[in-house]
Amino acid sequence: MSRIKYLHCVQRITPSIQRALEEVPRRAGMFNWLFLFKGTIIPINIITPDILEDYDVIQINMAPVDQPMIHKVRKMLPKSSSTLIIGNNDYTCESWELWGVTPQYYEHAQDICDAVFGTEPYQTSFLRDDAFVIPHPCWTKMMKHIGTDDLEMDRFKVGYNFHWWEAKSYAANIIFDKLKIKYPKLITRIYGYNPVHDKMKQWQKVMWDDIKDPMSYPSFLRSLMTNRFLFENCSYHTYGRTSVDTACLGVPTVGSNRIMSMRHCFPNMSFDPFDAKSIVECMDKILQGGSWLDEQMDYASEAVEYFNYDNSKERYLKMYDYAKDNRK
Repeated sequence: MSRIKYLHCVQRITPSIQRALEEVPRRAGMFNWLFLFKGTIIPINIITPDILEDYDVIQINMAPVDQPMIHKVRKMLPKSSSTLIIGNNDYTCESWELWGVTPQYYEHAQDICDAVFGTEPYQTSFLRDDAFVIPHPCWTKMMKHIGTDDLEMDRFKVGYNFHWWEAKSYAANIIFDKLKIKYPKLITRIYGYNPVHDKMKQWQKVMWDDIKDPMSYPSFLRSLMTNRFLFENCSYHTYGRTSVDTACLGVPTVGSNRIMSMRHCFPNMSFDPFDAKSIVECMDKILQGGSWLDEQMDYASEAVEYFNYDNSKERYLKMYDYAKDNRK
């Protein structure tokens, strides 16, 4: 099958979901499946059995708040229905500890689905045995056409991406301080900063030259493009949509080899997140520029097409066909 009728079921259309649906360009991530398949998103409270029967696929995120929807949708579908329920794990496995639900409940939610996928191999290895590894798609064609002619470029700005669910910046600050010994004029920025879970929040104004609060996706991309490089050093195992973005945008990115898209797009800039010496040496090479950096960025530009719409669609439809042929 080359096309499917796709429905994403959610608890409600939150302001953050609404922004994701309206943003241009479209952020790489879960809601990009809607655009890829020209699908529909509907809150669970207005879904009826008749509505479900109109679709080939009902995709549901498997976060704790969403897991009860899997049970509700399964009860609505008659046993004779050809509609498939596909569960999507969108959280790093290191975060599951904070969910407050038993592993057995999570396993049961997966078993109700006709197919399950995770976005990178390590988290997927914790899912049921036949789970698929399918990273979320990126609109690479659009992303590669974003220009910088109207942006004020500063050769001394460098960025660090803060992940609220990990909330770590201590090691990153030490690494930048080591780099500043050779490049004292560097302006360090921390992006997406959220103090809610940060145990170092009282020190952030001392640690960073520029603190960037969470911003709209288009604004985030434009700011990213004014940096000499981005430091993406998450210590959790994640798909990493930001390094997909930077590969499209042509922004050098150094960081953690626990991020799937870092390993794929920036293999020679990916390190153990606590290998400070190698990370600083790589940052130094990026700041020096030259043919080595050009080679890395050419590679990233080609490698990121792994995440484009055509390749993502092929992977998803392969899972769909498998689920259809092996449904219980």
